[in-house]
Amino acid sequence: MDRAAKGAKGARSNSWARRFYISDLAPLCDPTVMRTLETTSRILGVWVGVAIVYLVVRFGFTQKLDALHPYASYVFEAVLVTLALCTGLVDVWRRFGRVKSLAFGGVLSLIGGGAVYRLASAKGIAIPFDLKSNEAILFLIVVAPILEEAVFRFFLWKPIELVTNRTLALFITTLLFSYSHFHAYWFYPAEIHPFIFYQSAYTLGLGLGAGYFVWRFNAIWGAILIHFMFNLGFYLAYALS
Repeated sequence: MDRAAKGAKGARSNSWARRFYISDLAPLCDPTVMRTLETTSRILGVWVGVAIVYLVVRFGFTQKLDALHPYASYVFEAVLVTLALCTGLVDVWRRFGRVKSLAFGGVLSLIGGGAVYRLASAKGIAIPFDLKSNEAILFLIVVAPILEEAVFRFFLWKPIELVTNRTLALFITTLLFSYSHFHAYWFYPAEIHPFIFYQSAYTLGLGLGAGYFVWRFNAIWGAILIHFMFNLGFYLAYALS
């Protein structure tokens, strides 16, 4: 088998790596490029495996994880996201230049967050957060938008897109995002269940809105800002009520 044929065979076997390899312009039969693709393919394979482990631990061992420390799940997620970022394989953290789209989406999200809080109050759905607590405000406004979007619109999104496509990644991560909020149903008392159902419903819309900016523009900053504005609207509706 000549060199070109070997290169073509290797290129086919590493097709999933090429989907995320940034330097697509190099000849695929170049041995250096092929070694890079093979390394990339192995890293992506590990990424898929770690993502599966995350889902098993996150949803299968929630209580054991929380028993270690109240913030253990956040540390666990932050470490996995950091490891994924260290691969340097994808550039979803690049500067987001669609200012008009982002501004429009941000305003809608701000209004949506406020409307969600108002509707909950009107329907008598108790909000199980102490929004007078500085810690709760910090997690609502800062930690949740950054960490949750990094997990669902980056760490989980990329492996799902890898084995399916970008559109399915949008819908699957949205469902996982919503379920991550519904998952509390199995561990919290019955009086919290109405809010858990309510939160699971509105996070479907939030997940689609945030995920749209990754689906359309491949930049996670848009998703983080949409999530931030939604939570800010939620808090402002509480503060002004």
